[in-house]
Amino acid sequence: MESAQLRNEEIIGLAVAVILHAGLLRVLLMEPAPEPVPPLPERVTVSLAADIGLDATAPAIIRESRAAMAPTLTDIPRPPSDDPAVVTPAQAAPDNPRPLTSTPPATRQPSRTSQRSDPTPRRRPDKPASRPTAAASTPSAPAGGSRISDSFLDGAGSSTETSETRPPASQIGNSTKASLLQGIQRQLKPHWDAPEGADAEKLSTRVSWRLNEDGSLSGTPTCRATEGITASNSAQAGIHCRAAIRAIRNAAPFDLPIKYYNAWKSVRDFRFSGAL
Repeated sequence: MESAQLRNEEIIGLAVAVILHAGLLRVLLMEPAPEPVPPLPERVTVSLAADIGLDATAPAIIRESRAAMAPTLTDIPRPPSDDPAVVTPAQAAPDNPRPLTSTPPATRQPSRTSQRSDPTPRRRPDKPASRPTAAASTPSAPAGGSRISDSFLDGAGSSTETSETRPPASQIGNSTKASLLQGIQRQLKPHWDAPEGADAEKLSTRVSWRLNEDGSLSGTPTCRATEGITASNSAQAGIHCRAAIRAIRNAAPFDLPIKYYNAWKSVRDFRFSGAL
C-alpha cells in the first residue's frame, strides 16, 4: 500500500511539474523581443573663448556698388586719329601697254550771241575763305566720356567707403554686435569716473547717443531714468547721469570698424554702473 501511495504522489507531482513547465514555456513564448540598445552619443569638446571676434559670423554676400561719379559727355565729335593714312601701292603697268588713241574734241561753232561779247575780260569772283570749324577752335576739348575716377573705370565703388556695400544692421550677427559693444566699453572705461558715496555702486544709468561715420558724436547723449536709487544715494543720481555723458564726450571720436557703421551709428541704452 505504501508503495502504491508513493507512486500516486509521484504521478501527481510529475503532472504538476509538467503543467508548470508548460505554462512557463508559454509565458516565455508570448514575451516580446527586447528592444535594441541605442548607441551612446559621442563626446563633444566645447571650448569657451573670453574675447569675441568681429568675424565670428559668416559675412553676408553683398553686390558691388555702382560708380560713385558719372561721366561727363560732350557734343564735340571725336577728332580723327593721328595715325598715318594707309597708302595703297599703285598697280603695276602691264607689260604690253596698248596705245591710247585720243579723239580730238569737236570744235563748236561760235554762236551769234557770242560775237557780241564785251571786249573787256570778266574776272571770276574769289572763293570765300573757309571758316574754321568748332572742333578746330577747341582742339583740347575731350571727346566722348571723360575719365573722372578710378571707381568709374573699374565699374565698382570702394567696399569700405560707400553705403551700398555695408551690411544692414539686421544682417549683422549677435556676436559681432557684442564685440562692438565691448569695443565701446573699452574706450569708455578710461574716461568713466563713477561717483562715490553710500550705495553709489547700486546706481545704474542707461544712456543713448548717435555717432557719425568718423566716430564723432552726432548730437547730445540722453540719459534715461537712473535705477537703483535709495535713500542714501538719491542725491548722487543726477551726478551719475552727468558723469556718464562726460565720459562719452571725452571718449569720442570712437575707433570702430567702418564696415559695421549701420550697427554702431546709434548706441541705445548703454548701461553705466559700478566700475563699468
